[in-house]
Amino acid sequence: MDLNSEVETNIRLIKPKEAAEILLCSERTLETWRRDERGPSYYKIEGKVLYKLEDVISFIEKSKVRAR
Repeated sequence: MDLNSEVETNIRLIKPKEAAEILLCSERTLETWRRDERGPSYYKIEGKVLYKLEDVISFIEKSKVRAR
């Protein structure tokens, strides 16, 4: 079996600008969150910061406050 066939190919990586648009915040806020180790998980690939769309959505869901 080819090793590449086992790798998940549904991964959607997005740039900070796209993540900021989804989260309704600025790219600067994302930068601050990264520095403070807050916010959604991210990848740094060859110096580029990228977010997995699934992680951004998960971050939103984890931030949900339930009404009483």
